[in-house]
Parts: sequence; C-alpha cells; structure tokens
Amino acid sequence: MKSIFKLLVIALTLFITQSCTSEFEDLNTDPHALTDLDPGIQLAKVQLDISGSRGSMWAYDLGIAMSTMQYFSGSWWCQHGAQYRVVQRSHWSILWEVRYSSLLKNIQNLVERTEDVNEFTNVNAAAKIMRVFLFSEVTDMYGDVPYSEAIKGFSEGILLPKYDKQEDIYTDFFLQLEEAISQLDNSKGAINGDLLLGGDVDKWRKFGNSLRMRLGFRLVKVKPAEAEKQVRAAINGGVMVSNDDICMMKHQDFDFQDDFENRGNGRSQTFNASPKSDGFRLTNTFVNFLNATNDPRLPIYGGTFAGDGTDITEYLRIGITHGALWWNEWVDYGELYDADGNYVTYVSHGDKYMQPSKYISNQAAPNFILTYAEVELLLAEAAVRGWGDADANGHYMAGLNAGLKHVSMYPNAPEIPQNEIDDFIAANPLPADNEGKIRVINEQMWVNLYMNGLESFSNFRRSGYPELEPFTGVEWYESGTDGVIPRRFFYPVFESLINPVHYQEAVSRLGNDDLISRVWWDKE
Repeated sequence: MKSIFKLLVIALTLFITQSCTSEFEDLNTDPHALTDLDPGIQLAKVQLDISGSRGSMWAYDLGIAMSTMQYFSGSWWCQHGAQYRVVQRSHWSILWEVRYSSLLKNIQNLVERTEDVNEFTNVNAAAKIMRVFLFSEVTDMYGDVPYSEAIKGFSEGILLPKYDKQEDIYTDFFLQLEEAISQLDNSKGAINGDLLLGGDVDKWRKFGNSLRMRLGFRLVKVKPAEAEKQVRAAINGGVMVSNDDICMMKHQDFDFQDDFENRGNGRSQTFNASPKSDGFRLTNTFVNFLNATNDPRLPIYGGTFAGDGTDITEYLRIGITHGALWWNEWVDYGELYDADGNYVTYVSHGDKYMQPSKYISNQAAPNFILTYAEVELLLAEAAVRGWGDADANGHYMAGLNAGLKHVSMYPNAPEIPQNEIDDFIAANPLPADNEGKIRVINEQMWVNLYMNGLESFSNFRRSGYPELEPFTGVEWYESGTDGVIPRRFFYPVFESLINPVHYQEAVSRLGNDDLISRVWWDKE
C-alpha cells in the first residue's frame, strides 16, 4: 500500500484537470494524455479522493448530511444541515463539483482505457462498479442529473449534457452492476491499485451485489416490485458474509495540506482543524438514543474532554441540543463527581458536550463505504418484507454483532467484549409487528451509518427512520424551512447559467430547486 501512495504523489500532476465543470479551459486538455498511466494508480487516486479531501468532507458531509441526520451540531457550518439554513450556498455544490470534475471524470477515463483489454478485465469491472457508486451519491442528493451524456465532451462533443430522469438512471445502475459483476473473473488476476478491497475479485463481487441491494431498497416507496426484484437478485448473486468483506478506505495519519493531500481522513482532518473538534458536538438526539439502548459504541463514537484535555467520557456523556451552535444555551456544567461521589473536575460550558472521539478524530481513521453490518440489516428488512429468507431476527442480530465489532477498526479503539455485545443484542430485540421491526432495523442502521452522512441521509428518506424531530429554533436562530427536514441538495448555481435549458427541464420535473422538494424515489 505504501508504494501505491508514493506513486500517487508522483502521478498527481498527470491526472485529468480537476477544475470545476464551469471552467472551459478543460476543453484544451489532451484527451489522450493518460494513455500510458497505470490504471491501478488511477483507480487508487479515485478511491482516496472519496474521503481524503477535508474541504469537501467538511462541507457536504459533516456540515450538511451528518448534521441533517442529527449526529452533529455545534459548529458554525452545522447551520446548513442542523438548522436547514443557507449560510453559503456553494457548500451544496461541492459534492457535484468534486464528483463530476474529478472522480467521475477519472473513473470514466479508466473505464474507457481498459475496455476490452484482457489484462485489465477486473480493473475495468471494478471501475464500472465504482462509477455506479459515485453516480448514486450524486443522483441521491440532487435528483435528476447529467448521466448518459455526462463526461462526454471529448468522446462525443457533448458540452451541455441533459439531466437524465432519476428513474432512468436507476434502471441503468442495475444493468451496469449486473454487467460488471458478471465480468469479474478470478482467472484474470487481481485488481492492481485497489485500496478498498485489496484487489480481491471475490470481495468486489460481494461489494457489487451488496451495492445492488442497497440501491434496490431505494425504490421501496416508488417501485416496490422492482425493489424486490433487485434485492432478490443481489442476494442470489452473493453479498458480504463477514467483516472481512467490508469496503473501506484505510487512511494514513497525514495532516491537511491542500485538497491534493488525500492520504488522511478528510473528516478527521476537519475535527483537528482547530481546538475542541472545530466546534462539532454530538447531538442530544444521537447521544440520548445510544444511552437509552445502553449502546457500548457510544464511548468509541464520542468523547468528553475537560479543559486541560483530560478524558472524562467515563463520567459525562451528554449531547448538545440538535440545531444549537456550541455557544447557545450557555451554562457551565459545573462540578463533576463520579458514581461514588468523588470530585472529578469542574466542567465549563464549552467542554460539557460529547465531541467526536479520539478514535474517530484520528486522521488514519478508515472511511466505511459499505459494511457487512449494513448488509445484514438490509437482509433483516428483506426478510421482514418477504424478499429473502424468513430469518429477520437472525440477520438483525448478526448486523448488530458485526457493527459492534467493526468499530474496533478505528485506530486504537478498544474491542467491545463479546459478553457486552451479547447483552446489548438481548436488551434490544425486534418488536413483534412488521412495521416495528422495520423501524428498529433502520434505527440501528442510523447508528451503524455514523460517519457516513450521505448514505444515512438516503436511508432515512427511503425508510422514514429514525423519526427525527425537526429543528424549529434555538436562541438567535430559526429554521430555514419552517421546520421541514430537508430532502435533497440544491443544484449548483453555475448550472443555471451554463446549462440553463437542461437545468430548467430538471427543475420543472422536480417542482422547485430547493431543499424540501423530493427526488423521484423519495415518494411522499
């Protein structure tokens, strides 16, 4: 892996220009410039950029998606997601800009260069699966987006691509995944440069099917028969079966330098940008839920630290009011005592709420793209719906077990003893009724998707769980949507100027280009 990182540093200057789609100087770039570049290096670069950019992870994930899902509040930029307010509209554009101008551009080039090249058969298949994953993030956040004509300026001269209907995009997702999974061939060798799954062809097959199952569930409200079809096909194709199959980026402990330094975890770099986690605090919604269920992941997810940096998590675990900034509702906690009445320390207002833990904040923290725990929870829901086997409880328990185990993959995080895991599972069973089962499964999915804001936001919209209390106001601040939880991201402003015809067509189908309009699969 270290050799790959060294090659990436050398290769940075060779990559496709990473300017915004609005910058027309891209038209002067030689489309054949990457002909001789090792496909493995290009694949690794794309994988690292998913979570290795502090600027983008801070804006769209921590400030918007994770705050909307009430994991975090406190930071100035949490106003976007936690208060549903627009402080800087460009933050909603960053996901679009980074995906189209860099990641999707590179992955498309990689697919084209390795198509029908025997020695790169598996690299090509992995790149196609990655392309679906990246496009799914974009369409799930925005709705109708450029897809069939996207990134075809050189190959077909399409400079102003149409916005495909999300329904059509999803139809093609499933075709692309089926083709890519079928293309994977163990006899064609490993996937060189792969930092997510170690080049293991079998793991890529499981990841592709697991992604198909995740995306199949997106359609549960709008096309349930198609959702069932895709979920069944994914299960039959073979999904993840253990934590060894987790698709994740293992970052390294590198400080933020600029957005070309992608080896460190971008979220963790944000927490280290200034003292006290840059203002980010775990919300009372999240902390109270984990306290109520006696979830042993809480002290791994969050930590409480006195003014001198002493870890006092053992004695104090409270969350900030969701939607509040860290200076709102100002009052010191005061004197802190342990369970035996012994004085511990004095806790000021600025130190009383849980922050991202020292494990989460470690810049070598992994980025979990799709976990085995998520797969088992989806299998549990499939069983409830009658789409798979009938063992909903077995899959649910396996999902909890896997989730409580994989958190030890954070740097220096302790392993949760099996007896504690067993006690937690026993204390949090599935209800008897089917809707209650779906609710509890997706509440646990919410906990499992901590630090994966985009996926948590999507799963919340398609499932309806957890039942979050909308933000209406806190001292000095009011909701930007009159208390309606957002359902999507704004389109970038530059799209209305550069590609106005297709932009307007998409908006007319959507209704309004605002935060509360719903994408196609998010049927009310």
